[in-house]
Amino acid sequence: MLTPSLILLAAGFLVLTSILASRASERLGVPALIVFLCIGMLAGVDGFGGIQFDNARAANLLGEMALAFILFSGGLSTNWRIARPVAVPSFILSTFGVLVTAVLVGMFAWAVVGLDILNSVLLGAIISSTDAAAVFSILRSRGVGLKGQLKPLLELESGSNDPMAVFLTIGMTRVLTVPDFQWMDLVPFFLLNMGGGLLVGFVVGKIAVFLFNRIRLDYDGLYPVLSMSLVLLTFGAAEELKGNGFLAVYLCGILLNGSDFAFKRSVEKFHDGIAWLMQIVMFLALGLLVNPSSLPAIAPQGILAALFLMFVARPVAVALGLMGSGFLWRERLLVAWTGLRGAVPIVLATFPLLAGYENSDILFNIVFFIVLTSVLVQGTLLMPVARLLKVDKPLAARPVYSLEIARSGLTQGETREIEILPNMGLVGHTVADLILPPEVLVLLIGRGEESIVPRGHTQIEPYDTLLLLGKPEALHEASEAILSPTLPRHRRIPDDPMTTLPLSTEEKYLSKQVVVIGYGHLGKHVCDILAASKIPFVVADQDREIVERLRAQGQPAVVGDGATAMALAQAHVARAAVLVITTPDVLKTLQTIELARILNPNIDIVVRAQSEMEAALLKKEQVNKILLPEVELAKTITKHILRRMPDTLS
Repeated sequence: MLTPSLILLAAGFLVLTSILASRASERLGVPALIVFLCIGMLAGVDGFGGIQFDNARAANLLGEMALAFILFSGGLSTNWRIARPVAVPSFILSTFGVLVTAVLVGMFAWAVVGLDILNSVLLGAIISSTDAAAVFSILRSRGVGLKGQLKPLLELESGSNDPMAVFLTIGMTRVLTVPDFQWMDLVPFFLLNMGGGLLVGFVVGKIAVFLFNRIRLDYDGLYPVLSMSLVLLTFGAAEELKGNGFLAVYLCGILLNGSDFAFKRSVEKFHDGIAWLMQIVMFLALGLLVNPSSLPAIAPQGILAALFLMFVARPVAVALGLMGSGFLWRERLLVAWTGLRGAVPIVLATFPLLAGYENSDILFNIVFFIVLTSVLVQGTLLMPVARLLKVDKPLAARPVYSLEIARSGLTQGETREIEILPNMGLVGHTVADLILPPEVLVLLIGRGEESIVPRGHTQIEPYDTLLLLGKPEALHEASEAILSPTLPRHRRIPDDPMTTLPLSTEEKYLSKQVVVIGYGHLGKHVCDILAASKIPFVVADQDREIVERLRAQGQPAVVGDGATAMALAQAHVARAAVLVITTPDVLKTLQTIELARILNPNIDIVVRAQSEMEAALLKKEQVNKILLPEVELAKTITKHILRRMPDTLS
């Protein structure tokens, strides 16, 4: 008798076995989904496990939920800036190409395999979509990529062709199971299905962008949970409104990808893991659902249909879909060969089972056999075909870990990671060439397996990952500048006499002087002591009224942000003896230190820190003196106590 503990034990064992066995699939060059399916079949009623699983409704529910998360993860990893140039051919392949494939396979199954016309068209609809995720798992395991626009084309097609296959399958299932269903009823059904999916995906996607950009959760772990709730909300709302839930979640993911929000990389990695878990669970369940003993009976039909799909239907659909697209014949041949069938056809095969269609068992077994044959043949021969067509290339080195740091540790801002792609205008330029808001700082650059501390002369290379620190609004502006296809022009600095020292400034203020950044409460006290000690100093502050008042008193001062090169240069930091930074913003303090070191490597720098975390961050910049107000106050109090109570110590 099955108990909850036994079910959990079996589930954990099967998932663990699938993960460990996927390692062997990488070495064999076979997609991991085949391993997951085989493990499910071995655990089934005809295998060693003897698990009897024939609940089509449970399999369909698992499949739909799993596909929703897989497609959302695909959309979340789809960079629209890269995919935009191939959007038109991808859209043609994902709609017209799917329809052509379904029609050709349906005609072949009717003429050769021996199925009646309606069953044949239903079979064609079920297996009409592709699964490029299997392709890229093989490429990644071999450390190989694809040249030109092949990768974004296949990614966008595979993510966007599932809704069309779902529509065709549901439509044909209705034709077969609903009495008096008219073919013309498919037209409004198509418009409602696709239009509803697009509308819900767009609306919820915009709401998701707003939530991630505006909401500030107390616990970092809630951000992935928030994204999970959005997936369920998007899919459920679209389906309830008779729209296409798969299209909705994919579009929602794409919209989120184009937005900058806190812990974006963590959310992406979380959904990558969820997508893998969903694939494992889905294929295990579908493997349990099929009876291997029934496959030999339909093997001849399955082999014929699979061969026709691989060598006729898919190539014809690609040839028509990419006509006039500019892709080379070698690239078109690879696109035709990478039409692997995977998760979606097997899940769609459960729709007729769920609807109670009398021939659904036969169709499910044929589809299962076609998927196995397609993945085994096309997946195994993918690398030899890519090399033969000379469209493969070495996979670029990517960071193996995230540069994102905990937001709670830096109260002055948040972090963002931005990957530099080859087509961005910043490639080949230096960090100093990039115009960023003063509130944004480039903390680290991830390059392959290294992390580089950026300097002004550090050159940006393709596939670098920039870790930015700043406030949300400024980070958004910085992201737009970095992601621009052309390098932004330098801003024109307005002419203002207060931004430069007068020509009549005495020499003692231009060499071996003290530069004080910020004239707040702390800065004013420092300046008063310096003035009383007759030590020359120059003040830099952003408040124009303060600078005007200081100049009226005969004190040299300039208007400007101390975190900018212009303000430091006008305060003559290059010839100064000491730099005192009294501003509380650690971001600007770090920028000021970096610029001051460039202008004057030997300058003595004194800064204030508001916390131990900030002090630890500033120590890495080799600051000469770091002052914590609480610590300095404690030292003063202790010195007073020691002077008053000398006898106690003895």
